[in-house]
Amino acid sequence: MDRFDTPELVARETGHVIEQEAYLHLIRTAEVLSGPLSGLLARFGLSGKQYNVLRAIRRGGADGETVSRIGEQMTDPRADMTRLLDRLERDGLTERRHDRQDRRGVRVVLTEQGRARLAEMDEPLVALHRAQFAHM
Repeated sequence: MDRFDTPELVARETGHVIEQEAYLHLIRTAEVLSGPLSGLLARFGLSGKQYNVLRAIRRGGADGETVSRIGEQMTDPRADMTRLLDRLERDGLTERRHDRQDRRGVRVVLTEQGRARLAEMDEPLVALHRAQFAHM
């Protein structure tokens, strides 16, 4: 990986502030780690946010999950749930159903295609993370 000089440049510009240095290194680390993950997800036709939604729904079991509960599990709290769910439904990976206990509520469930896509991704994702952190 190329040398990351930004923390030193910021220190020269504003004075050494350890919190700024920590922040910049965390952001850089997240960017470096997310590149290969984005590539893996793209091979399966998904973005990171879409993958996050599918995993949250799978954790809900056969009854699926409520939209609000999916939102609570997102790594990006600003995610546009309506658009994400619309796209996943359009792609045949999820479907919305009225909640049996509360007909006003909506639950999102995985379709057979959605379950199969996640199952196909499980092992390559674990292998990627193991490779990324094997040196630790």
